[in-house]
Amino acid sequence: MCTSCDGEIEPGLVFRCPDCAAALEPQYRLDRFERRSHEAPEQVYFDLLPLSSPHFLDDGITVRTPCRPAPALGAAIGVPGLWLKDESQQPTGTTKDRLAATVLAVYRQFGVKEFVASSTGNSSTALARAVMRDPAMQAHFFCGTRFVPNHDVPRHERTVLTAVEGSYVEASHQARRFAEDQGLHLDPGFFNWARREGLKLAYLEAVDQMDRTPDVVVQAISSGMGILAAHKGLREYRKLGLVDRMPQFLMVQEESCAPAANAWREGRRDLGPADRIERPEGLATAILLGDGAPYFPYLHDIADDTGGAIVAVPSESLVQARRMLRELEGLDVCYAAAATIAALRDRTAAGLLRGDETVLVNLTGRSRMPALQDGVR
Repeated sequence: MCTSCDGEIEPGLVFRCPDCAAALEPQYRLDRFERRSHEAPEQVYFDLLPLSSPHFLDDGITVRTPCRPAPALGAAIGVPGLWLKDESQQPTGTTKDRLAATVLAVYRQFGVKEFVASSTGNSSTALARAVMRDPAMQAHFFCGTRFVPNHDVPRHERTVLTAVEGSYVEASHQARRFAEDQGLHLDPGFFNWARREGLKLAYLEAVDQMDRTPDVVVQAISSGMGILAAHKGLREYRKLGLVDRMPQFLMVQEESCAPAANAWREGRRDLGPADRIERPEGLATAILLGDGAPYFPYLHDIADDTGGAIVAVPSESLVQARRMLRELEGLDVCYAAAATIAALRDRTAAGLLRGDETVLVNLTGRSRMPALQDGVR
């Protein structure tokens, strides 16, 4: 179904509405939903995935990760009701393993055996690992040269990584040209509903592990497909009566690359050419997306509809927050994940968060890039 005009589309590898070009979302018979007893998250929540058979899934790509209260860190930043979902325990270290499991299952379902994708590191790493588990699958990955250290893609004929001079945007353009020239399927990233359906499972899992509905959900963003995923999953859970309300959604960027946060602060719903950052810089490499124009309206509407916000935090705050997570909760996550804690500390200090609110933070992963002792590369 279209997220904008509510048009209904026949099942298939169609990723944008043919009438208005908006993002699409799979719909399910919620009255048939039941959690299944299984170790693999995709099998547990199979009734909320866009698959006709569980046989398309390859178990072992993801694991269930812990969601727990964080009293020490919560007390330090003024959020006593803080809960942390630790996605750094996924096999490749990030929540992107969840999208890989669902994307490859959907591709098998529709007969795709070779595809092209681009990312700043985490998505391609997760997809490459999943591809290597299936001898019938092959993938071509593109990235900007500075993001090569973010990738852990096997040097193999079935998982080829090509570095492109420039940023994620240039790498995406090159990936598109390659797919067109070779006649291959191009993974559309944010607009791939299979990615978002996989990512939403982190939030369904988190809510099932909590003893209450969160008042606030916090995640760092680049394109924000994880936020769309979370919003859809929690809407489905609300219809099922498994949460009693929609939480506020707080999205976080690093100040050095924060087009969405800047536009939100200025009261705009769209990004223009002047908002584009040609050479994004910062510590939070996983979220350094300089051109968020295609995605921002979706994020704006979620923040607006839920009473949330899109904010930015300075680089030095990421260093402090990452250190606090390590020292107070024993969690070594990447700077992008740590940005959530920096934002919460700022909002609490500004009186924008009540002390009695339950806050769910999705720590989306750990870093594969080496950091100096003081936290500055």
